[in-house]
Amino acid sequence: MKIAYFTDTFLPQINGVTNTLGYLSAYLTSKDVEHIFIAPDYDEEPSEHPDYPVVRFRGIKPLIYPECRLVFPPHARIIDILIAFQPDVVHIVTELGIGYAGLRAARELQLPVIMSYHTNYDQYLDFYNLSYLSRPVWSYVRWFHQFAAITLCPSRATADALRCHGIRHTDIWSRGIDRGVFSPAHADKTLLAEFGLQDMTVFLYVGRIAKEKGLDTLAESIKTLSQAQLATMAFVFTGDGPYLEELKALGIPNAVFTGCLRGDALAKVYASCDVFVFPSGTETFGNVFLEAMASGLPGICVDAGGVTDFTEHGENAYVCRYRDAEDLAAALTAMTDETLRNHLRAGALKTAQARDWPVILDGLMRHYDHVLKESLYRCNVAV
Repeated sequence: MKIAYFTDTFLPQINGVTNTLGYLSAYLTSKDVEHIFIAPDYDEEPSEHPDYPVVRFRGIKPLIYPECRLVFPPHARIIDILIAFQPDVVHIVTELGIGYAGLRAARELQLPVIMSYHTNYDQYLDFYNLSYLSRPVWSYVRWFHQFAAITLCPSRATADALRCHGIRHTDIWSRGIDRGVFSPAHADKTLLAEFGLQDMTVFLYVGRIAKEKGLDTLAESIKTLSQAQLATMAFVFTGDGPYLEELKALGIPNAVFTGCLRGDALAKVYASCDVFVFPSGTETFGNVFLEAMASGLPGICVDAGGVTDFTEHGENAYVCRYRDAEDLAAALTAMTDETLRNHLRAGALKTAQARDWPVILDGLMRHYDHVLKESLYRCNVAV
């Protein structure tokens, strides 16, 4: 089988989609499955694994998200790439310029198309005062996904949301974890000493530093805590984004901002902190929460979005109400209890053990096989 992927986000940009595609490429290579990514050019190479089979196109930086690239590849060039590569299946990962180019070319060449859905656009629009665009955005997304043999969603919550908006042919392609990369074995308490955070309960956030990740609610919840409580708490923020400077300016006590971390440095910060705090309810899955679980880090999450697929309050996570600062403050306070943390840590590790990447990606291959067989069947019937 040969697979062509069209994605508007790819390494070296760091997010859940790019991390997933990185693991997918390694898996396909190990299975001798030929594949190619059509992706943006970020004017830099990934620091690790630079030899992905990728064709890149230059684009523009959107004002709302300058870390991204908006690309509109020439149609003739995309046709040439697909004719030369001869894919059996086209997988369209995103719905923007590159995704649209892939859809247009695949339809012209009569190639079977699978799509996946990764971004809760309407929720993101709310955080940027663009909610008036929700209806046209959903109209476009609904039109776009009608051409897919199947749309794969990372969680049941996401699939349910799509069905509510009229996108019917959905199934689940969940997310996995590399427990060789993320593990409690990477804990190094000297790291906290380097941060000046000894003898505190250290809460870690990893992800894009943006309001849609619920960080404004986290900041509000921290404000409600007493000085005595805050004297025993510290907060580590790992990532970058448009809310970073505003978040720094709030003067959160005992706060450390590490910037983006990758590889061993990221694995170490996960395993070395005491609690993962993830107030986002806009996730289609929540890869970072699973990374924290695999690292032996008990976590706080909310009762919204993709994290609800694999978290259970009191068993493997502390689940609080979405965008409820008081409830989140209560969670922060509760998680200073080491007995509770140890209980949730055990449940989190058990959850991570059941989600190895090869198992998840074997399921994706079954989706490809099914769509390809259905396509061949329709061709035979037509003949």
